[in-house]
Parts: sequence; structure tokens; C-alpha cells
Amino acid sequence: MSALETLKERKDKMRKTGVLLVCTLVFALLLVGCGPKEPETGTTGPDLGGSIIFGMTGDPVIFNPILSTDVPSGEIIDLTYSGLVRANENLEMVGDLAEEWSFSDDGLVWTFKLREDVRFHDGEPLTSADVKYTYDAIKDPDYQGIRATDFKPVEKIEAPDDYTVVFYLSEPYAPLLTNLSYGILPKHIFEQTSIKDMKQNEANMNPIGTGPYKFVEWQKGQHIILEANEDYYGEGPYIEQVIYKFYQDEQVMLAALEKGDISYMGSIPPDDIERVRDEYADRFEFVEVPQNGYTYIGLKQTHPILKEKNVRKALMYGLNRQGIVDDILLGYGTVVNSNIPPVSWAYAEGELEEYPYDPEKAKDLLEEAGWVEGPDGIRVKDGEKLSFSVLTSSGSKLNESVMMIAQEDWLDIGVEIHPEFIEWAVLCSQYLDVAQFEAYLLAWSLGLDPDFYLFFHSDAAVDERGQLVGFNDVEFKNERLDELLEAGRRELDQERRKEIYIEAQKIVNEELPYVFLFSRNSVAAMDNRVKGVVWSALGPMFPELWYIEE
Repeated sequence: MSALETLKERKDKMRKTGVLLVCTLVFALLLVGCGPKEPETGTTGPDLGGSIIFGMTGDPVIFNPILSTDVPSGEIIDLTYSGLVRANENLEMVGDLAEEWSFSDDGLVWTFKLREDVRFHDGEPLTSADVKYTYDAIKDPDYQGIRATDFKPVEKIEAPDDYTVVFYLSEPYAPLLTNLSYGILPKHIFEQTSIKDMKQNEANMNPIGTGPYKFVEWQKGQHIILEANEDYYGEGPYIEQVIYKFYQDEQVMLAALEKGDISYMGSIPPDDIERVRDEYADRFEFVEVPQNGYTYIGLKQTHPILKEKNVRKALMYGLNRQGIVDDILLGYGTVVNSNIPPVSWAYAEGELEEYPYDPEKAKDLLEEAGWVEGPDGIRVKDGEKLSFSVLTSSGSKLNESVMMIAQEDWLDIGVEIHPEFIEWAVLCSQYLDVAQFEAYLLAWSLGLDPDFYLFFHSDAAVDERGQLVGFNDVEFKNERLDELLEAGRRELDQERRKEIYIEAQKIVNEELPYVFLFSRNSVAAMDNRVKGVVWSALGPMFPELWYIEE
């Protein structure tokens, strides 16, 4: 889910007048360069060799950059595919497959020049036809993924020669550059199936991209093996083999880290942070990373109980969220009250209702809504109990702890929940991706641009065919929010965009499609034999530059 979904978007945009910023932005981005620094002429990088082992607690679902919605799949995709652009350690968008790009004066025509030395893992050259195919697929009426709304302003895509791609827009569109980081599909492989049947293409389980690592094998529940791409167009890769091992939960994974069975763990359970830091200071580099995202409980807005705003507000007031941060995260986090986290430049600091823990106020709200206490303490209205199910992924000690506190706190105000712990791939495919649930507990890892059209715009919910077309699986709909999200995409001036997103956050904060919980700070551990790691607010970056020092 997270949607990965994982790690894509933000570039500051400032404008003097009109669309002048478009050209200014291009100039600034071109000055940034095209990613990690290449070796100087006459120098060589580290020798190729060694292996690095990561842990996973859930099986991936699909290795397709334009169809994937889950984090495990996204990790493999990020290593095996490349996009036109990607983020650097300063969270600026820089070139990857694209060497350079430019805008027309009105901001409606974007032209990208591609590298000419890129080959897919099967040896076929990457050309503009592959780029056009990838983004045309997203815009196709038969597309089965959730990213079409991200490219709504794109009217057409042309490939005038093998290494030029041109995007034509109906209006200026601030998030477009950050949305062009999706991995490019090999047209010669995927055109063998229709867009409607793309999910059935065998390459979804045997990815063939242009990234620094090539897919070797996947033994479900055991491991995934990748190997260095000897024909990679950029610097590196220097580590010969990347292995992902599967573990039933975070504690088992932590034990594997301590034994030396894995090289990296992105988030040590809070209870273990101080102990692990003290015991293994000589073996690991520890880095605290603020989360560009948040943990939440999604509430289905069409549910007969959860569609009542007073109920949703009662759930916020009736849950000790600061207690969760203090007691479960041990202070490694911040309570959040809307959907843009504090790390973002668009965060509405001091502008939001904070919903402090107040069970008496929660009870009053429920009473006002007609929910009266029943004989067993559970509130009832019109013969119906105030009771619903909350789904979450199995294997997460944090999710289990949060669920337990929510169950206890809400029971105190007369709300009954039924926790269900479901294996990750099943949770995605049978519940979340088809928007079939009452409520669920998960976390979003967000992109770099504050645009949240895909999460809460009406057009990103379930369409007339019953298909989820965005991440708005709770089916939240608000006309004013739709207007603001559309305006935020058109506005190129960062300060004006921030004003738009502050107002948008206030609506989400008032209407509460989610019970907002916290944004956590993760403490990552990297084996200190792994060198060349570039750290950012998103965690370790540019794995092709890493190498093993024995």
C-alpha cells in the first residue's frame, strides 16, 4: 500500500510572476545535476563483490512499477527499475534515465532527453517508445492501477525520436516532475498483453527493468535474490548480490540482525532501540530518520456507523494518542492531526484542532449522536451496536500494541472494535486494493510533493465500475477539498500552494476520514562493513553506490 508506496515526490517551486517559475525551476533542476556524482575520469570505484541481506515481514505482491501499491514490492522495484527522475539526498528531483529536460514558456509542454546508453536486463535498448508506452498505459481507459489521476492533466505523450519524449499538458501541473519517477516498463515485453490484462503478464513476477540489480529468483516465504547488473548505465553497482529474507515478525527479524544474518534493519522496535545501540555499537551504524508519513486508522465513509462525523470525532478524543507515542514508541514519534506530516514544507503547524485525549468529551459526542450505553457497556442506536472490525497486517508488534490500546480506550467510551490480523499480501489483494473493509490500521510512506489528490479526492475513490482508482479507499468525498486539491496541482508558487494545502488539511482535520495517530522516528541499523551509504530524510539512498569492506 503505500502505497510505497512508498518514496517519490517534492521539489520547491517559487515563481516571480505568472508561469515564469516554470523556466526558473527547470534551470534550478538542471543545476542540481543528474543524481549521484560520477567517478572522475581516470578513477575507478570499489571492486564488485560481497552481498547484502535485508529482511522482510511480508511477501511482495507484484513487481510492476505502475501497478504496485505495497512496500515489499516497491523495495524490489526500486532496485530493478529506473525512472526518468529520482530524488537525491537533499530531496530534490534529479535526472536518472533523463539527461535533461525543459518546459515551454506556458508550462504546458515538457521535453525530456534520454540517456542513449541504457539497456534492459534482457539486453534490449531503452528508448522513448518504452517511456511513452509506460505513461500511455497509465492513461489508458483499461488501466487497472491507481495512478491515473496523477496524470490527469497530461493530454498526450509523443516520442519524436528514439531519445526524446514530450508530454503535452492541458494546464500547468506542479507535481508532474515528481510523478515521473515511476520505473519504465519494457514495451517489447508488456505489449504482449493488453493493458486490461497487464496484471497477468509474466514479467510482473520476473521483473526486467534497467535498474542496478537484476532479478534472479523468489522463493515465497524464504528469500528473493538479485544480482548486480553488469550493464548498468550509472556508477556501480558495487555489491554483487542483494538478498531479501522473510521473517514472521519484527522481533524475529531483529534477532536475525543481532545474529548477523541480515545487514540492515530500517526500523528497530522502540523497546529495543537503546539496548541494541549499546550492545552493537561496534557492529552497526545507527541513524534516526524522521518518517515522511504517518500511522492512521482508515474509516470507511460509506459505513452506516463510521459515516457519522460525531462518531469519528469521538474516536479521536477517545484514544490516548500521546500515550501511544510515549509508551509504545518511547518518544520516537509525534502525534499528528491531519495528513501532511511535520517534515513537509506544507505542514499546517498550529492551524489544526489537536483532539487531546478527553474520554468525557468523546462520550458527550456519542450521546449527541444518539448512541446510548447498552446493558453490556457497548453503545447502541436503533438496535445496532457501536461495533466494527479493524484490519491490519500480521507480524507487526507495533500494530498489535496500537490495536490493543485502541480496543481498550474505545471500550471505555462504549465503542467495540474487532481486531483482525491478516497476512500482508492477502490484506492488500482481498481488502485494501478492492476497498472492502470497515476500518483498517496501517501507515503511509509519502512522496516528496504535498499533493494528496490521490488519497482524498473524490475521483481517487471507487469508480462507477466498482474499481478503486486511487488511494482513497475510505471513499471520502468533499466538494471543497476537491477544489483545493485541483488548485494545488495547478499552482506553481510554493507559498500559494502552502496556503491551499493548509486549508485542505483543515478540512481533513475537521472531517476525519482517518483517525490520525502519529508520525514516528525510525532508528535504522546498517552493518558498518557496508560503506558508501548516502543518508537522507528518506533513509539510505543510492544502493548502487554501496560497497562491502571486509
